[in-house]
Amino acid sequence: MKPCVRVPKNGYLPVLGAAQNVSIAYTPVTNAEYARFLRETGYSRIPKDWTNGVMPKGKASYPVINVSYNDALSYCNWLSQKSKAASYRLPTEKEWEQAAGHMPKDADFNAGENNGVTPVRAYSQTLSASGAIDMWGNVWEWTSTVRRNQSGKQYAVKGGAWNSARTECRTEDRTESRNPDRGYSNVGFRVVREM
Repeated sequence: MKPCVRVPKNGYLPVLGAAQNVSIAYTPVTNAEYARFLRETGYSRIPKDWTNGVMPKGKASYPVINVSYNDALSYCNWLSQKSKAASYRLPTEKEWEQAAGHMPKDADFNAGENNGVTPVRAYSQTLSASGAIDMWGNVWEWTSTVRRNQSGKQYAVKGGAWNSARTECRTEDRTESRNPDRGYSNVGFRVVREM
């Protein structure tokens, strides 16, 4: 019998162990949500997998990809400007880990199985510690945690992707980072809300 999946009314779930009033989005940001941001702001950097500025047909419920760390920040700033009661940002690596919790051994998610990204609710029976879905596999998720390496300043990404080995998707994995100025075909993002 599948567990009962409860979708939060406002789209956010409390992150236990994080600072008070910090909540994480139930899913990564989807193409449909990102398209709304682009329409309302006129933001000029369009994901490179969108043809002529239009999201791929039939992919509204898929996580947006090919967005840089800086694009994700612009999206968060837009949400913050629209709200009178909350601010929005990318999670720190620690907050992301607290929201995810330890990856269950029987977790079902998109890693090494499909030949690409799947809709954010495709594996909704696999819940994180906070109750959020799609935290492991499908797309890596940007965090606000800086990592320095030979290439300079990069930002940590969490959760693994569709083309990752299952072991790379573990919550505790802290080896992956990306250049903040580039978008990647296997990296998206999830938003944190502070009241």
